Amino acid sequence: MQFRPLLAQDIPSILLIEQDANIYPWTKAAFDSSFGYGYFSYALVNDANEIVGFYIAQLIADQLELFNICVAKKCQGKGFGKLLLEHFLAKGREMEAFEVLLEVRSSNASAIALYQRYGFTQVGIRKGYYVNEAGKEDAILMQLAY
Repeated sequence: MQFRPLLAQDIPSILLIEQDANIYPWTKAAFDSSFGYGYFSYALVNDANEIVGFYIAQLIADQLELFNICVAKKCQGKGFGKLLLEHFLAKGREMEAFEVLLEVRSSNASAIALYQRYGFTQVGIRKGYYVNEAGKEDAILMQLAY
C-alpha cells in the first residue's frame, strides 16, 4: 500500500467507492469542487495501483479540516481508515496546522471511536445537518489541537 496525491481524474473512481460505501454519498459536484486552492487530498492505493481509500481536506491559514475520508467497502475492516487518518494528521503537522476540525454523523460510532483514539474531542453539534432515512441527523463537531 502506498499514498499518492488524489487527482481530478480520479473522481470517477472515488465516486464509485463513495457511492458503494455510503448510504448518502457525496455528489460528483462535491468532488469536483474539492480540488481548489488550499485543498489537499490523497489516495491509498494497492500494489495494482487501485484506489482502496482516500481523504479530502483543506488547510485554511493554520486550521486543517477533514471533509471526507472513505475506504472501499470491500476493503473495510483492514485498518485502512486508520492509515488514512494517520497520513492526514502527519500531513497536517508537516503544514504546521494548529488544529484539526471535522464533523461526523452522530450515528457513525466506529468513526467517532477512531477519532477519539487519536485525541479528537467533541466541541459541538450541528442539529439536523445530515440527511438520513428518518429525515435528518446531527453532525458531531470534533477538534484536535496539535
